[in-house]
Amino acid sequence: MKNKFIVVFFLILLNSTLSKSIMAEEFTFEVSTLEITDNGNTFKGKSRGKIIANTQLELLSDNFEYFKNTNQLIANGDVQLFDFKNKISINAETISYFKDIEKILTKGKTLINVSDKYTIEGYDLILNKNKMTLSSNKSAIITDQNSNIYKLKNFLYSINQEILKGENIEVSMNADDINNSDNFFIKTGFFNLKDNKFLAKDISAILHKNLFGNNENDPRIIAISAKGDGPITSFEKGVFTSCKKTDKCPPWKISADKIKHDKTKQQIIYKNAWLEVYDFPVFYFPKFFHPDPSVKRQAGFLKPDLGSSQNTGNSISTPYFFIISDDKDITIKPQLFSDNKFLLQSEFRQKTKNSVSIIDFGFVKGQDSNNNDEKYTRAHLFTSSMVDLSLDNYLNSILKVNYQKANNDNYLKIFNLESPILPVNNTVLESIIELDLEHKNYDLTTSFEMYETLKGSNSDRYQYVLPSYNFSKNFYLEDITGGFNFNSYGNNTLRDTNITTSKIFNDLNYSSINNQLDNGIKTNFEISLKNVNTTSKNDPEYKESLHQELMSSYTYNASLPMIKRTSSSFNSLEPKLSLRLSPHKMKNNKTLERRMDINNIFNRNRLGMDDSLESGESATIGLNFKKEKINTINEISEIEEYIDFKLATVFRLNEETDIPINSTLNKKTSNIFGQFNFKPIKNILLGYNFSLTDDLNTFEYNSLIAKMEYKNFTTQFDYLKESGVIGKNNTIENNTKYNFNNTNSISFNVRENRELNLTEYYNLIYEYKNDCLVAGVKYKKNYYNDADIKPVEELFFSITIVPFTTLTPSTMALK
Repeated sequence: MKNKFIVVFFLILLNSTLSKSIMAEEFTFEVSTLEITDNGNTFKGKSRGKIIANTQLELLSDNFEYFKNTNQLIANGDVQLFDFKNKISINAETISYFKDIEKILTKGKTLINVSDKYTIEGYDLILNKNKMTLSSNKSAIITDQNSNIYKLKNFLYSINQEILKGENIEVSMNADDINNSDNFFIKTGFFNLKDNKFLAKDISAILHKNLFGNNENDPRIIAISAKGDGPITSFEKGVFTSCKKTDKCPPWKISADKIKHDKTKQQIIYKNAWLEVYDFPVFYFPKFFHPDPSVKRQAGFLKPDLGSSQNTGNSISTPYFFIISDDKDITIKPQLFSDNKFLLQSEFRQKTKNSVSIIDFGFVKGQDSNNNDEKYTRAHLFTSSMVDLSLDNYLNSILKVNYQKANNDNYLKIFNLESPILPVNNTVLESIIELDLEHKNYDLTTSFEMYETLKGSNSDRYQYVLPSYNFSKNFYLEDITGGFNFNSYGNNTLRDTNITTSKIFNDLNYSSINNQLDNGIKTNFEISLKNVNTTSKNDPEYKESLHQELMSSYTYNASLPMIKRTSSSFNSLEPKLSLRLSPHKMKNNKTLERRMDINNIFNRNRLGMDDSLESGESATIGLNFKKEKINTINEISEIEEYIDFKLATVFRLNEETDIPINSTLNKKTSNIFGQFNFKPIKNILLGYNFSLTDDLNTFEYNSLIAKMEYKNFTTQFDYLKESGVIGKNNTIENNTKYNFNNTNSISFNVRENRELNLTEYYNLIYEYKNDCLVAGVKYKKNYYNDADIKPVEELFFSITIVPFTTLTPSTMALK
C-alpha cells in the first residue's frame, strides 16, 4: 500500500512539472501533454506546443515526436519554425529536423520567408543549416521584394550568397504590374540575386505586349544562351521580333550573333545581324544599335533613305540625330544626288515648359536649270515658335512667331523636304508674329504678317500686313432678350510695292431668341450694324482720303418644322423663309469669287465680305426634307439615313450690280441651289449638289458623289463641273480600295481634267499590313510641268518595320 502511494505521488509531481517545461538535452519542450516511452528515448507531444533548440530555433506544431537516440524531431500539423539567428521562417504541414547534421526537411506544401527579402513556396524542401542552402527537386516559386517571381524545378538556393540555380525556370519581372511584366523561360539558369547577375541556357524572353505602344505585339527574344551583369544583358545567337505570335513564322525578325542591352546607355546593340522578312534575308548589318523602348530620344544615325526622281535623279541620305541638351536637339540630313547635287537640311528643336521652337534650314548646291543657274545655291529658312505667356487674368495667352524664306520659286516643289513647319502651300510663304489672348469676357488676336508669292517680279511678290487685329465679345443686356456680339477687326497692308490700304471694321450683331408660335411656326430676327473706316494710297478699290460708312442690315427668319413618325420611318419637312433688308449701298465687289450653295445660303454674312453688307431687299426661300428609316431588332430601334433633300433660292426687288457675280445673288432671281443625298441601302450613298439657273435650263454647278461599300470593297466617284458665271472647271476623280483580308489591300486613285482632256495623276498602291510590318508598292504618275519640275512617273517600294523605321530599298523613276 505504501509503494502504491509513492508511485501515484510521483506521477502527480511529474505531470505538474511537464505542463511547464521538459529538458531533453538538445530541446526544450513547452507542452501541456507529453508522453515518454522507449526507456526515455521517445518523446511524443500533442495538443499543440512549442519546442526550443539552443534558444536560436523555435518550432510550433499540433503534434511532434522526438527520437533521442538519433536526435531527430518530427513535427506535423500546422508547423511553424523560426530560425532567429538566420532570420528564416518556415510554415509546413510536416517538418523533420535532424539536429546532428542540422538539416530540416519539409513535406507537402511549404512556405519559407528569408530575411523578409525572399519568399519560397514549394513542396518537400530541404534546409541545410550548415551550408545555409535551400533545395528541392520539385516545383517551387521564389518571389523577391521587387515583385520578381522565379518559377523553377530542381533548384538550389545559397542563402548567404543569395545565389539561385535551377532548371526549367520561368522568371516574371515586375509581376505586380500586369501591363508591364516581362517573362523569361530558361532551361538552365544561375542567378546571383545580390549582385544582379545571371547565366542562362536556352532562353526565351517574352516582353510585355505594349512595350512599343501596341497591344497587338508580342515582342520576344529567343537565344541559345544569355548572361546578365548589372545593367548589361547579352544574348548569344539571338533572334528578336515584335510581331504577334502565331503558328507561322513572324513577318520580320532580326537574327544576330550577339544582342546586347545596355541599360546605362539605353541601347540595344546587334552584332552580325540580318533583317529577315518572312524568313528571307533582306539586310545585313555588321553592327548597329537602336534606343531601347525606355528612351524618348537618343543621338545617333537614323535610317538611310534611297530615292529617285525625274526632277532630281537618284539620291541617298543618312540623317543624324544629335541631342544638345535636355530641351534641345537637332537633326542633320545630308543628301547626295547622282549628278553631284548636294542637299543639306537641318531641323533644330527646343521645348521648354512654356514654349516650343523649331528652326529648319537647308541649301542645295548644283541644281542647274540653265546656264545662268550654274553654281547657284538654293536655300530655305523656316522658323516656328509658340510661347505660352501665362498672363494674369487670361485663360490663354499665346505668342506665335513664324518666319519662312526660300531663295528660289521652285525649290520647295523640286525637293521633297520633310519638316512639320514647311508650308502646306509651296507657292506662298508666310511670316507672322501673332498674339492670341483669350479672356473670360472677350477674345483678342493681333499680328504682324508678311506674305511672299513665289512667282512674278521681286518688287510685286510681297504683301505686308502691319498690323492686323481682331477683337470679339459676346454680351447680353438685362432688359433685352437675345444676345449681342461685337467684333472689331482691321489691318494695314502694303502690296505690289506701293499700294497701301488701312481698314478698320466694327460689327455689332444682335440675334433674338427663337419664338415658337401656336401654329408651330418658329421665328427670330437679326440686326447687323457695320462701321467701315478705310484709307489708301494707289489702291483703286479705296479712296485715298479717310472714308467712313455706317451700314445696317435687318433679317427676319421663319420656318415651319413638321415631323411625322411611323413604325418604319421618321420624316421631317421644313419650309424656310428669310427676309433681308439693307438700305445702304455696298462697295463694288462684283468681281469677288463667292460661290453660293445650300450650306451657306441662309447665313448672316453669306457673301463673306468685310467691307460691306449685302445691299437691297431680298427674300430667301427654302425647303428641307429628310426621311430616315427605322429598323427595330429585338426591341432596339436603329435610325438609318435614307433621303435628305434641300432647295433654296433668292428673290430681289431690284438687281444689285455690286454683289459678286458668280454668287448669282445680284440678279432678281438667283440660281436655285440644291442638295440631294440618297442612301437606298447601308452600302450605297449618292450625293448631289447643284446650282440651276433661274430659267431652269442650265446647271452651272454640278457636284456628284457616288460611294459604294460592299464587304472589303470601297469605291467613290467624284464628279465636278462648273460653267457659266460660277467658273470653268470639269474634273472626275475615283478612289477605290479593296481589302483582300485583314492584312492585304490594294487602292487606286485617279483624277482627270475633262476641261483640258488631261489625266492629272493616278496612283496605284498595294499594301500589306499587320501589327508589326507594313510593306507597300506604289506606282505614281503626275503630269505637272513648271520650269524645273517635270512630270513624274515613279515606282516606289517601302517596308515599315514596326516600331522601328521605314526602309525604302528602291525608288525607281520610270521613263
